[in-house]
Amino acid sequence: MRILFYTTSYFAKHGGSIQSIELHKHLKKFTAVEAIELFPEEHERSAVDQNVLHTFREDLRSLGILQTLSFFRRNRFYLKSLIKKIEEFKPDVVLIRIDSNFLQIGYLKKKFPNLIICAQINGSPFDESYKNIAFKRYFLQLQHKAYQKSDLNIFISDYSRKNIMGLGYDRDKNLVIHNGTNVAKFYPISTKKVLRANLGYPEDAFIFGYIGTLDHHKKMEILINSFYDLLGIYDNLYLIIIGDGPAFQKIRQSIDQLGLKDKVSMSGWLDHKDINEHINCFDVAVHHYANPYMNPLKIFEYLSAGLPVIAPNIPSIRNSFKDGKDLLITMAKEDSLKSKMEEMMSNKALRIRLSNKQDLIKKVENNFTWHKYAERIFNSIQGIQEGN
Repeated sequence: MRILFYTTSYFAKHGGSIQSIELHKHLKKFTAVEAIELFPEEHERSAVDQNVLHTFREDLRSLGILQTLSFFRRNRFYLKSLIKKIEEFKPDVVLIRIDSNFLQIGYLKKKFPNLIICAQINGSPFDESYKNIAFKRYFLQLQHKAYQKSDLNIFISDYSRKNIMGLGYDRDKNLVIHNGTNVAKFYPISTKKVLRANLGYPEDAFIFGYIGTLDHHKKMEILINSFYDLLGIYDNLYLIIIGDGPAFQKIRQSIDQLGLKDKVSMSGWLDHKDINEHINCFDVAVHHYANPYMNPLKIFEYLSAGLPVIAPNIPSIRNSFKDGKDLLITMAKEDSLKSKMEEMMSNKALRIRLSNKQDLIKKVENNFTWHKYAERIFNSIQGIQEGN
Protein backbone atom coordinates (compact mmCIF):
# COMPACT_ATOMS: atom_id res chain seq x y z
CA MET A 1 0.00 0.00 0.00
CA ARG A 2 1.29 3.43 -0.98
CA ILE A 3 -0.13 6.30 1.09
CA LEU A 4 0.06 10.01 0.44
CA PHE A 5 -0.74 11.82 3.70
CA TYR A 6 -2.04 15.29 2.85
CA THR A 7 -1.98 17.44 5.97
CA THR A 8 -1.33 21.13 6.44
CA SER A 9 -1.11 20.61 10.21
CA TYR A 10 2.08 18.55 10.39
CA PHE A 11 4.35 21.57 10.83
CA ALA A 12 1.83 23.75 12.68
CA LYS A 13 2.02 24.77 16.32
CA HIS A 14 -1.26 23.42 17.65
CA GLY A 15 -2.75 20.07 18.68
CA GLY A 16 -3.42 19.09 15.09
CA SER A 17 0.30 18.79 14.48
CA ILE A 18 0.58 16.15 17.20
CA GLN A 19 -2.20 14.13 15.62
CA SER A 20 -0.56 14.32 12.18
CA ILE A 21 2.94 13.55 13.44
CA GLU A 22 1.81 10.54 15.47
CA LEU A 23 -0.43 9.13 12.74
CA HIS A 24 2.32 9.42 10.14
CA LYS A 25 4.86 7.80 12.48
CA HIS A 26 2.63 4.84 13.34
CA LEU A 27 1.34 4.20 9.81
CA LYS A 28 4.95 3.72 8.71
CA LYS A 29 5.26 0.77 11.10
CA PHE A 30 2.78 -1.46 9.26
CA THR A 31 4.58 -3.90 6.96
CA ALA A 32 1.84 -3.67 4.35
CA VAL A 33 2.65 0.03 3.90
CA GLU A 34 5.20 0.01 1.10
CA ALA A 35 5.66 3.79 1.19
CA ILE A 36 4.10 6.81 2.87
CA GLU A 37 4.91 10.42 2.03
CA LEU A 38 3.79 13.75 3.43
CA PHE A 39 2.22 16.50 1.38
CA PRO A 40 3.01 19.37 1.46
CA GLU A 41 6.59 18.54 2.40
CA GLU A 42 7.02 21.94 4.01
CA HIS A 43 4.34 24.09 5.54
CA GLU A 44 6.14 25.94 8.29
CA ARG A 45 3.59 27.97 10.19
CA SER A 46 5.16 30.05 12.92
CA ALA A 47 3.45 30.75 16.19
CA VAL A 48 1.07 33.67 16.25
CA ASP A 49 2.78 36.96 17.09
CA GLN A 50 2.04 37.34 20.77
CA ASN A 51 2.35 41.13 20.61
CA VAL A 52 -0.38 41.63 18.01
CA LEU A 53 -3.88 42.51 19.19
CA HIS A 54 -7.10 41.60 17.42
CA THR A 55 -6.91 43.48 14.11
CA PHE A 56 -9.30 45.24 11.76
CA ARG A 57 -8.32 42.66 9.14
CA GLU A 58 -9.59 39.88 11.40
CA ASP A 59 -12.85 41.78 11.83
CA LEU A 60 -13.20 41.96 8.05
CA ARG A 61 -12.59 38.22 7.79
CA SER A 62 -15.57 37.60 10.05
CA LEU A 63 -17.96 39.16 7.53
CA GLY A 64 -20.16 36.51 5.91
CA ILE A 65 -19.67 37.43 2.26
CA LEU A 66 -15.89 37.73 2.65
CA GLN A 67 -15.84 34.32 4.32
CA THR A 68 -17.39 32.79 1.19
CA LEU A 69 -14.55 34.21 -0.92
CA SER A 70 -11.98 33.04 1.60
CA PHE A 71 -13.49 29.55 1.67
CA PHE A 72 -13.34 29.04 -2.11
CA ARG A 73 -9.83 30.48 -2.17
CA ARG A 74 -8.78 28.04 0.56
CA ASN A 75 -10.03 25.12 -1.52
CA ARG A 76 -7.64 26.05 -4.32
CA PHE A 77 -4.59 25.97 -2.05
CA TYR A 78 -2.11 23.23 -3.02
CA LEU A 79 -4.49 21.66 -5.54
CA LYS A 80 -2.23 21.89 -8.61
CA SER A 81 0.85 20.72 -6.74
CA LEU A 82 -1.20 17.97 -5.07
CA ILE A 83 -2.30 16.63 -8.45
CA LYS A 84 1.30 16.71 -9.64
CA LYS A 85 2.42 14.85 -6.50
CA ILE A 86 -0.21 12.15 -7.03
CA GLU A 87 0.87 11.68 -10.65
CA GLU A 88 4.52 11.34 -9.57
CA PHE A 89 4.13 9.27 -6.38
CA LYS A 90 1.25 7.10 -7.65
CA PRO A 91 -0.34 6.37 -4.27
CA ASP A 92 -3.05 3.79 -3.69
CA VAL A 93 -4.51 6.01 -0.98
CA VAL A 94 -4.67 9.73 -0.29
CA LEU A 95 -5.32 10.34 3.40
CA ILE A 96 -6.47 13.94 3.85
CA ARG A 97 -6.52 15.67 7.20
CA ILE A 98 -9.33 18.05 6.38
CA ASP A 99 -9.11 21.68 7.47
CA SER A 100 -11.51 23.64 5.25
CA ASN A 101 -10.52 22.00 1.97
CA PHE A 102 -13.14 19.27 1.57
CA LEU A 103 -14.12 20.42 -1.96
CA GLN A 104 -10.80 18.98 -3.12
CA ILE A 105 -12.19 15.49 -2.54
CA GLY A 106 -14.51 15.90 -5.53
CA TYR A 107 -11.74 17.31 -7.73
CA LEU A 108 -9.47 14.36 -6.91
CA LYS A 109 -12.18 11.74 -7.40
CA LYS A 110 -12.99 13.13 -10.82
CA LYS A 111 -9.35 13.14 -11.95
CA PHE A 112 -8.30 9.90 -10.21
CA PRO A 113 -11.44 7.71 -10.04
CA ASN A 114 -9.55 4.62 -8.82
CA LEU A 115 -7.75 6.44 -6.03
CA ILE A 116 -8.88 5.59 -2.48
CA ILE A 117 -9.59 8.81 -0.61
CA CYS A 118 -9.79 8.76 3.17
CA ALA A 119 -10.88 11.97 4.93
CA GLN A 120 -9.69 12.56 8.49
CA ILE A 121 -12.32 14.95 9.88
CA ASN A 122 -11.72 16.81 13.13
CA GLY A 123 -14.78 19.02 12.84
CA SER A 124 -16.64 21.33 10.53
CA PRO A 125 -15.10 24.66 9.47
CA PHE A 126 -18.59 26.13 9.76
CA ASP A 127 -18.46 25.69 13.54
CA GLU A 128 -15.30 27.74 13.94
CA SER A 129 -13.27 29.49 11.23
CA TYR A 130 -16.22 29.93 8.84
CA LYS A 131 -19.05 30.07 11.34
CA ASN A 132 -20.27 33.44 9.98
CA ILE A 133 -20.19 32.41 6.32
CA ALA A 134 -23.03 33.70 4.15
CA PHE A 135 -25.42 31.11 2.69
CA LYS A 136 -24.37 28.67 5.41
CA ARG A 137 -27.00 26.06 4.60
CA TYR A 138 -25.67 25.84 1.04
CA PHE A 139 -22.13 25.27 2.29
CA LEU A 140 -23.27 22.63 4.76
CA GLN A 141 -24.84 20.79 1.81
CA LEU A 142 -21.56 21.08 -0.12
CA GLN A 143 -19.75 19.60 2.87
CA HIS A 144 -22.14 16.64 3.07
CA LYS A 145 -21.88 15.94 -0.67
CA ALA A 146 -18.08 16.12 -0.57
CA TYR A 147 -17.82 13.46 2.14
CA GLN A 148 -20.23 11.22 0.24
CA LYS A 149 -17.63 11.12 -2.56
CA SER A 150 -14.78 9.89 -0.35
CA ASP A 151 -14.18 6.18 0.25
CA LEU A 152 -13.73 6.49 4.01
CA ASN A 153 -14.44 9.23 6.55
CA ILE A 154 -12.82 9.21 9.98
CA PHE A 155 -14.57 11.35 12.62
CA ILE A 156 -13.25 12.09 16.11
CA SER A 157 -16.66 11.79 17.76
CA ASP A 158 -20.13 10.42 17.11
CA TYR A 159 -21.52 13.92 17.64
CA SER A 160 -19.35 15.22 14.80
CA ARG A 161 -20.37 12.36 12.52
CA LYS A 162 -24.09 12.96 13.07
CA ASN A 163 -23.71 16.73 12.87
CA ILE A 164 -22.00 16.56 9.47
CA MET A 165 -23.52 13.45 7.86
CA GLY A 166 -27.01 13.49 9.34
CA LEU A 167 -28.80 10.34 10.51
CA GLY A 168 -28.77 8.28 7.31
CA TYR A 169 -25.04 7.72 6.99
CA ASP A 170 -23.22 4.54 5.99
CA ARG A 171 -21.60 3.19 9.17
CA ASP A 172 -19.03 1.16 7.23
CA LYS A 173 -17.81 4.27 5.45
CA ASN A 174 -18.19 6.83 8.25
CA LEU A 175 -16.25 5.70 11.31
CA VAL A 176 -15.60 7.24 14.72
CA ILE A 177 -12.02 6.80 15.91
CA HIS A 178 -11.11 8.75 19.03
CA ASN A 179 -7.85 10.61 19.46
CA GLY A 180 -5.03 9.04 21.42
CA THR A 181 -1.95 9.83 23.42
CA ASN A 182 1.67 8.75 23.45
CA VAL A 183 1.92 6.84 26.72
CA ALA A 184 5.71 6.84 26.44
CA LYS A 185 5.73 10.66 26.58
CA PHE A 186 3.10 11.18 29.29
CA TYR A 187 3.58 9.57 32.69
CA PRO A 188 3.55 10.57 36.37
CA ILE A 189 6.65 12.20 37.90
CA SER A 190 6.71 12.19 41.69
CA THR A 191 9.33 14.93 42.24
CA LYS A 192 6.86 17.81 41.85
CA LYS A 193 8.76 20.36 43.96
CA VAL A 194 12.02 19.73 42.12
CA LEU A 195 10.27 20.09 38.77
CA ARG A 196 8.65 23.35 39.85
CA ALA A 197 11.96 24.78 41.03
CA ASN A 198 13.69 23.83 37.78
CA LEU A 199 10.91 25.29 35.61
CA GLY A 200 10.42 28.48 37.62
CA TYR A 201 7.01 27.72 39.12
CA PRO A 202 6.22 28.42 42.80
CA GLU A 203 7.10 25.32 44.79
CA ASP A 204 4.44 25.52 47.49
CA ALA A 205 1.47 26.96 45.59
CA PHE A 206 -1.64 25.04 44.61
CA ILE A 207 -1.37 25.03 40.82
CA PHE A 208 -4.12 24.75 38.25
CA GLY A 209 -2.90 24.18 34.70
CA TYR A 210 -4.25 24.49 31.17
CA ILE A 211 -2.69 23.50 27.84
CA GLY A 212 -4.19 24.23 24.46
CA THR A 213 -4.35 26.42 21.39
CA LEU A 214 -5.46 29.88 22.51
CA ASP A 215 -8.25 30.59 20.05
CA HIS A 216 -10.90 33.25 20.61
CA HIS A 217 -13.65 30.62 20.83
CA LYS A 218 -11.97 28.64 23.66
CA LYS A 219 -13.70 30.76 26.33
CA MET A 220 -10.53 31.33 28.33
CA GLU A 221 -12.24 34.20 30.15
CA ILE A 222 -14.24 31.58 32.07
CA LEU A 223 -11.03 30.05 33.43
CA ILE A 224 -9.39 33.43 34.14
CA ASN A 225 -12.43 34.82 35.96
CA SER A 226 -12.99 31.62 37.96
CA PHE A 227 -9.36 31.67 39.05
CA TYR A 228 -9.62 35.37 39.96
CA ASP A 229 -12.69 34.72 42.13
CA LEU A 230 -10.96 31.86 43.95
CA LEU A 231 -7.96 34.08 44.66
CA GLY A 232 -10.28 36.29 46.67
CA ILE A 233 -10.78 33.35 49.02
CA TYR A 234 -7.52 31.40 48.75
CA ASP A 235 -4.26 33.28 48.34
CA ASN A 236 -1.85 30.42 47.69
CA LEU A 237 -3.00 29.70 44.14
CA TYR A 238 -1.21 29.78 40.81
CA LEU A 239 -2.33 29.24 37.22
CA ILE A 240 -0.18 27.91 34.37
CA ILE A 241 -1.38 28.49 30.81
CA ILE A 242 0.65 26.78 28.09
CA GLY A 243 -0.16 27.41 24.45
CA ASP A 244 -0.19 29.93 21.65
CA GLY A 245 -2.80 31.30 19.31
CA PRO A 246 -4.80 34.31 18.13
CA ALA A 247 -6.18 35.09 21.60
CA PHE A 248 -2.80 35.06 23.39
CA GLN A 249 -2.46 38.83 23.69
CA LYS A 250 -6.09 39.34 24.65
CA ILE A 251 -5.75 36.77 27.45
CA ARG A 252 -2.53 38.34 28.70
CA GLN A 253 -4.18 41.76 28.66
CA SER A 254 -7.08 40.42 30.76
CA ILE A 255 -4.63 38.92 33.24
CA ASP A 256 -2.82 42.26 33.59
CA GLN A 257 -6.09 44.19 34.02
CA LEU A 258 -7.15 41.86 36.84
CA GLY A 259 -3.78 42.27 38.56
CA LEU A 260 -2.89 38.59 38.13
CA LYS A 261 0.52 39.01 36.53
CA ASP A 262 2.33 37.42 39.49
CA LYS A 263 -0.23 34.65 39.81
CA VAL A 264 -0.40 33.42 36.21
CA SER A 265 2.28 32.04 33.90
CA MET A 266 1.81 32.24 30.12
CA SER A 267 4.69 30.45 28.43
CA GLY A 268 3.41 30.41 24.87
CA TRP A 269 4.08 27.39 22.68
CA LEU A 270 6.32 24.62 24.05
CA ASP A 271 7.87 21.68 22.24
CA HIS A 272 5.68 18.62 22.74
CA LYS A 273 8.58 16.62 24.19
CA ASP A 274 8.80 19.09 27.10
CA ILE A 275 5.10 19.09 27.99
CA ASN A 276 5.15 16.14 30.40
CA GLU A 277 7.48 17.89 32.85
CA HIS A 278 5.32 21.00 32.84
CA ILE A 279 1.99 19.25 33.38
CA ASN A 280 3.49 17.24 36.23
CA CYS A 281 3.83 20.58 38.01
CA PHE A 282 0.03 20.88 38.04
CA ASP A 283 -2.02 19.91 41.07
CA VAL A 284 -5.12 19.88 38.87
CA ALA A 285 -5.38 19.95 35.06
CA VAL A 286 -8.22 22.01 33.59
CA HIS A 287 -9.79 21.72 30.15
CA HIS A 288 -13.04 23.51 30.82
CA TYR A 289 -14.41 24.04 27.31
CA ALA A 290 -14.54 22.28 23.96
CA ASN A 291 -17.02 22.37 21.12
CA PRO A 292 -19.56 19.50 21.36
CA TYR A 293 -18.09 17.63 18.38
CA MET A 294 -14.56 17.53 19.78
CA ASN A 295 -12.54 14.76 21.40
CA PRO A 296 -9.77 16.68 23.22
CA LEU A 297 -6.48 14.79 23.14
CA LYS A 298 -5.22 16.83 26.11
CA ILE A 299 -7.58 14.87 28.38
CA PHE A 300 -5.80 11.64 27.48
CA GLU A 301 -2.40 13.23 28.08
CA TYR A 302 -3.45 14.53 31.50
CA LEU A 303 -4.83 11.14 32.51
CA SER A 304 -1.71 9.32 31.28
CA ALA A 305 0.32 11.65 33.51
CA GLY A 306 -1.84 10.60 36.46
CA LEU A 307 -3.37 14.04 37.04
CA PRO A 308 -6.79 14.83 38.49
CA VAL A 309 -8.72 16.46 35.65
CA ILE A 310 -11.58 18.90 35.21
CA ALA A 311 -13.03 18.16 31.76
CA PRO A 312 -15.68 19.76 29.52
CA ASN A 313 -19.27 18.59 29.43
CA ILE A 314 -19.30 17.23 25.87
CA PRO A 315 -20.54 13.89 24.46
CA SER A 316 -17.12 12.28 23.86
CA ILE A 317 -16.10 12.91 27.48
CA ARG A 318 -19.41 11.71 28.95
CA ASN A 319 -19.31 8.57 26.80
CA SER A 320 -15.71 7.67 27.70
CA PHE A 321 -15.40 8.67 31.37
CA LYS A 322 -17.46 8.74 34.55
CA ASP A 323 -18.00 12.04 36.31
CA GLY A 324 -16.71 11.89 39.87
CA LYS A 325 -15.01 8.54 39.34
CA ASP A 326 -12.55 9.17 36.49
CA LEU A 327 -12.55 12.99 36.46
CA LEU A 328 -14.81 15.94 37.19
CA ILE A 329 -17.00 17.36 34.43
CA THR A 330 -17.80 21.07 34.32
CA MET A 331 -20.29 23.16 32.42
CA ALA A 332 -18.79 26.01 30.37
CA LYS A 333 -19.93 28.58 32.95
CA GLU A 334 -17.96 30.47 35.57
CA ASP A 335 -20.04 29.31 38.54
CA SER A 336 -19.72 25.66 37.48
CA LEU A 337 -15.98 25.80 36.82
CA LYS A 338 -15.28 27.77 39.99
CA SER A 339 -17.23 25.18 41.98
CA LYS A 340 -15.28 22.27 40.44
CA MET A 341 -11.93 24.02 40.96
CA GLU A 342 -12.77 24.75 44.60
CA GLU A 343 -13.96 21.18 45.13
CA MET A 344 -10.69 19.82 43.77
CA MET A 345 -8.62 22.26 45.80
CA SER A 346 -10.38 21.76 49.13
CA ASN A 347 -10.95 18.00 48.90
CA LYS A 348 -7.62 16.23 49.13
CA ALA A 349 -9.28 12.81 49.27
CA LEU A 350 -10.98 13.53 45.94
CA ARG A 351 -7.69 14.58 44.32
CA ILE A 352 -6.00 11.44 45.57
CA ARG A 353 -8.88 9.31 44.27
CA LEU A 354 -8.65 10.90 40.81
CA SER A 355 -4.82 10.80 40.68
CA ASN A 356 -2.68 8.02 39.24
CA LYS A 357 -5.69 5.81 38.61
CA GLN A 358 -4.03 2.68 37.28
CA ASP A 359 -7.26 1.25 35.88
CA LEU A 360 -7.87 4.48 33.97
CA ILE A 361 -4.26 4.71 32.78
CA LYS A 362 -4.54 1.09 31.60
CA LYS A 363 -7.77 1.99 29.80
CA VAL A 364 -5.96 4.80 28.00
CA GLU A 365 -3.04 2.50 27.15
CA ASN A 366 -5.36 -0.19 25.77
CA ASN A 367 -7.79 1.98 23.85
CA PHE A 368 -6.55 5.52 23.32
CA THR A 369 -2.99 5.34 22.06
CA TRP A 370 -1.79 6.73 18.74
CA HIS A 371 -0.83 3.21 17.68
CA LYS A 372 -4.43 2.07 18.21
CA TYR A 373 -5.66 5.14 16.37
CA ALA A 374 -3.39 4.45 13.38
CA GLU A 375 -4.17 0.72 13.44
CA ARG A 376 -7.91 1.31 13.19
CA ILE A 377 -7.45 3.69 10.27
CA PHE A 378 -5.02 1.34 8.50
CA ASN A 379 -7.30 -1.68 8.92
CA SER A 380 -10.25 0.27 7.53
CA ILE A 381 -8.28 1.44 4.50
CA GLN A 382 -6.91 -2.05 3.91
CA GLY A 383 -10.45 -3.44 3.97
CA ILE A 384 -11.47 -1.00 1.22
CA GLN A 385 -8.39 -1.87 -0.82
CA GLU A 386 -9.06 -5.60 -0.55
CA GLY A 387 -12.72 -5.04 -1.43
CA ASN A 388 -11.71 -3.27 -4.62
